[in-house]
Amino acid sequence: SNLESNLECNLEFNLESNLESNLESNLECNLEFNLESNLESNLESN
Repeated sequence: SNLESNLECNLEFNLESNLESNLESNLECNLEFNLESNLESNLESN
């Protein structure tokens, strides 16, 4: 039915956009974490 296919489309769209935004924020977190820890270890080694 129409309703069913709309629901499927919405679900798929929402899943994809959630995935995308989660990946993006994970990347940002990882970047920040890595920068901080690299900085820290560079300071320690100097």
